[in-house]
Amino acid sequence: MNNDQRISPSIFKLKTPTRNQYEFSTRCLDDLIPQEHKARHVWEFVSQMDLSACFTNISTYQNYVGRSKIDPKILLTLWIYSILDGNSSARKLEELCLHHDAYKWICGGISLSRTTLAEFRSDNPRKFDELLIKCLAVMVKNELLSDSDFSQDGTRVKANAGNNSFRREDSLKELESKMAKYIDVLKKEEKASTDVYEKRKSAQKIRRATERSDRIKSALRSLEAAQCEKIINGKRNHDKVTEKDLKKVRASTTDPEVRKMKMGDGGFRLAYNVQFATGLDSRVIYGVDVVHTLDPRTSPRLMYQVQEYLKRLNLFEGIKNWLVDAAYSAKIDIITNALLYPNTRYLAAPKKDEDIDPKIRRKDDCKALQDWRARMNSASVKKLYKKRCSTAEFSNMHIKNQSLREFSVRGLLKVKGMAFLHAIAHNVNRFFDLTKQKKKSLLSTVF
Repeated sequence: MNNDQRISPSIFKLKTPTRNQYEFSTRCLDDLIPQEHKARHVWEFVSQMDLSACFTNISTYQNYVGRSKIDPKILLTLWIYSILDGNSSARKLEELCLHHDAYKWICGGISLSRTTLAEFRSDNPRKFDELLIKCLAVMVKNELLSDSDFSQDGTRVKANAGNNSFRREDSLKELESKMAKYIDVLKKEEKASTDVYEKRKSAQKIRRATERSDRIKSALRSLEAAQCEKIINGKRNHDKVTEKDLKKVRASTTDPEVRKMKMGDGGFRLAYNVQFATGLDSRVIYGVDVVHTLDPRTSPRLMYQVQEYLKRLNLFEGIKNWLVDAAYSAKIDIITNALLYPNTRYLAAPKKDEDIDPKIRRKDDCKALQDWRARMNSASVKKLYKKRCSTAEFSNMHIKNQSLREFSVRGLLKVKGMAFLHAIAHNVNRFFDLTKQKKKSLLSTVF
């Protein structure tokens, strides 16, 4: 056969699609996914949690007027399952609820918009702090947690702000005056307009311009705080801070609370520093904190958070060992933690010094520093400290794999709420793993 001759498909017997054939289906939503599907397990876990913190914004009651609200159990399950599936976008989650069987099963016939999904995550973000405790309570009830040693580490996550929004003081003041003039012009236009539609459009413009003006004012306050912090750090490190150095300080007009940080790839971006406290044995996240500073001086607050959680969970042993890397081994960290938590061993790797061995005692050391140097020299501590990397870095890796590579919300409070939500999803995944391990160990003892 010549190459120029074409083969006609009509001479072959082929199966072709028929899309206009009507079919009758008798299955329900419960038949969409198998009995052992992960979505069912996530739903069962959330059903065991106390979701009282999610009902603060609901004001409709039985036998009274008002539209029924969506059950927070559905929204929380959707977000946890979506995060475990590698998605943290409300827009994509809305599409999955329309087209994916597992998400349809969770929704149970209720239609959800991306606005509803996004508002659940951003409105009242403090509720996720309480939900993390309830998540841990479920794990304690199932006898899966018995941690007394904890590891802390931070990971930097890109903020929802671009570098072009990072401006100096003169630029911010200029923007502030321009926005004030622009708002005045808009208000005059609104008064002069007689058309209702045009008035509504002008009101929207005024609202947006006012919100931007408020963010610029917040950026100026944040810039002033950053300048004060730079002066304090300069005095602490015996570095002279000049006026030129202070003028270089910047703040973002998009997210005023964010700072520029060095990321893991060596680049510099606007980011937040997310701190996690992970149980050494279970690899469950017990504490979450978000700061816009570096790692030093962040451990006391996180240790207090974990200590309070352990008291509420009736885990009376408390914190025995707190493992951190060399970034947390400043003198102020060691002394502060020794004073606040005398019953907890603070295990921080000393910073490398080519001239002086950091583990050797010095004349000007206080008792806390002497105890720390002697502690880090012991063989038992060295053996325990080897577990730090596989615990703290495991949490960071898993959270990043759950699509927490960039925050989709702005502001420290909302960012912290999103970090707590990802920690809850991480713990739900650990619950499944620990349950499997417990069943295997029980079977091995029986047989």
